[in-house]
Amino acid sequence: MHKRHLFFLFFCFINNFVFSQNYLYETEQFGIKGATLGGSVIAGADDESMTFYNPAAIHKAPSQVSISLFQPAIRTFGFDNFWGGNETSQLNTNFDLRPSLISFKVNVKGFDIAFIKISKSVLTDDFSAKRETVNGNNLTTQFFEYKYTGEDSWFGIGTSFKIGPKIHLGVSQFLTVADFTYDNNILIEEADMTNNSAMSNSFFNSQQTSNYGDIGFITKFGFLYDSNKHDFGVTITTPKYLRLDNNGEFTSTLVNIDNSTNESFQIIDNDIDTEIKTPWKFSLGYSYLFETGSKLWATASYYSSISEYEMGVIESTSNNASWVNGSEGVFNVGVGYSRKINNKIEISGGLRTNNFAYRNRQSVNNELRNTILDGNHIHFVVGTKFEFRRHNVLVGLDWGTLVEAPGEGNFQFLNNIGRLSPNLRGLKKNNINVLLTYRFIIDELIKL
Repeated sequence: MHKRHLFFLFFCFINNFVFSQNYLYETEQFGIKGATLGGSVIAGADDESMTFYNPAAIHKAPSQVSISLFQPAIRTFGFDNFWGGNETSQLNTNFDLRPSLISFKVNVKGFDIAFIKISKSVLTDDFSAKRETVNGNNLTTQFFEYKYTGEDSWFGIGTSFKIGPKIHLGVSQFLTVADFTYDNNILIEEADMTNNSAMSNSFFNSQQTSNYGDIGFITKFGFLYDSNKHDFGVTITTPKYLRLDNNGEFTSTLVNIDNSTNESFQIIDNDIDTEIKTPWKFSLGYSYLFETGSKLWATASYYSSISEYEMGVIESTSNNASWVNGSEGVFNVGVGYSRKINNKIEISGGLRTNNFAYRNRQSVNNELRNTILDGNHIHFVVGTKFEFRRHNVLVGLDWGTLVEAPGEGNFQFLNNIGRLSPNLRGLKKNNINVLLTYRFIIDELIKL
């Protein structure tokens, strides 16, 4: 029977690249189980991170604390052969040690309560490239810089209720804080180097800098059928609501000087009321326990589309422009496998898809858009859980890469990038995270 399950999961995985995409929804995974199973734990695990994955499974975790003391991450991003002509560009590399999880669960008079703080999405896409060419006495300088960074942090509390011998319901409430920064800069200058002096014949520079964020609430509802061999789980996640704060800043400048043109343009607004919309999310999970003690895990998630909406209004001295956003519907899958070697050691691994749904579209008059350089991702993860007394340590690796990038035409929507005539077919994005999580049982800590 398990072979049929594997075939079904493989079919869903292949189908994912045919009709589905995702953007910035699940870049990080959490907890002892969730991290090493690619998040395929909607069917429930003995981990207080179920507050995020499926609150109906909170009852499965003992009173305990989990902490990511630090989580080394290396990310590379950029274009291969950006300038064409076999001129390989240097990929930008980012390194950080930010922890992604602090969580604990307590039982008060038979009532389970779990608390969690997570960095749900951590984004660092940073790339720059410079090129200088000489033709006779003319020196041409071309420069491109792109930066899109941010973090979505969630603070939550949850609980679960037993309504039957094998059926549990749960709910968790999150406060979310999101902040993102978007920058791009395109520079083209042609200078006359006669007599060792640099006289500019033409100069073009286009810059855009913005940051935006908000604070609001998201609720998760969970269902779990908890049996000996077959477990089923369902989680429904609401869009963000009751925003407490919307904020943003935007700056845009353009300078174009040549023999026939002398143009300058500037927008500066340091007080923008922005809004980041999030989708509905529906997740299904299944797990199967083999007689050997091994377990197969599977998860499928659907994110609703977000229609075009006005994210904010950019004001200038001459006119106003709408800052617009939107995304497509998404279907993602994940599979995992865990096996206990003995009473002290468990190994596990999995894979998940994390794909791209942002709409890169040409801007029209009085409209502004960010152009996101991203695509379809796949993540592979392996890890080992060590247990001593009633303490656990997770050690693992999570490696993700870009497997399918948007068409080159989408990147041309980035303001004035076409003037550089770059090769936009070689977008690269990789990341590797070292998973280090420590968990201890609260009752055991009290005895020490």
